[in-house]
Amino acid sequence: MIEGVTFDWWHTVAETPWPDWDDRMKVLRIETIQKALEGEGVVVSREDLARAYERHTELLVSSWRKLVDLTAEEQVQAFLGFAGVDGYGDGLLVPVERAFGRALETSLPVLYPHLAQTLAHLRKAGYRIGLVSNTGRTWGRYLRPIQDELGIGKYFDVRVFSDEIRARKPDRRIFDRALERLHLEPEEVVHIGDDVEADVAGAKGTGMRAVWFNTGFWPEARTDRADAEIRDHKELPEVLARWRP
Repeated sequence: MIEGVTFDWWHTVAETPWPDWDDRMKVLRIETIQKALEGEGVVVSREDLARAYERHTELLVSSWRKLVDLTAEEQVQAFLGFAGVDGYGDGLLVPVERAFGRALETSLPVLYPHLAQTLAHLRKAGYRIGLVSNTGRTWGRYLRPIQDELGIGKYFDVRVFSDEIRARKPDRRIFDRALERLHLEPEEVVHIGDDVEADVAGAKGTGMRAVWFNTGFWPEARTDRADAEIRDHKELPEVLARWRP
């Protein structure tokens, strides 16, 4: 019997506010980092910071291919090294971390239609609810308050982010951590997500059921492993009811 539901974050619960989101985030972060460094008496050109950002991207992509994530502290330390300012002491760590993590606060993510109503319905129906999210440069410590501001944080019993456990979906360790905190067995939980590899295959590999949230974001995506497919969150309660007699 299904007792719990976990959700992916990006492209499942929320969408980026702009189509060129990555490019805007890069520009905003570099500008903010430059000002933060200047505030500490460290001058680095915009061009050098842009090169450091690209090297930082390469480092992350390389780690992510191994399903390994870096903590916020590890990411910031790496960036400072690429920018050639890692020898200035720990005083740079906090302002640069904030420049990375708080960039998303300038324009909040947009929730999918019927998401909040569906979460409220699941809560009323007695399901335990979790969030299982891979992160980029906006880490869990910054996503939690954003989710709270969007009014949905209150619905989650558990929120697990890849940067905090150093493992990324589809690695089962991130799902196992959510299950442990929900105090549920894999067969008691359904995971909802848009990524057929990270979400559907990852959840199924952990012994959970999986619902593919097919928004068309991945137009070439196909899967035969999902237990169900939805295109709107309002469809979810009916799907779950099949597995909860």
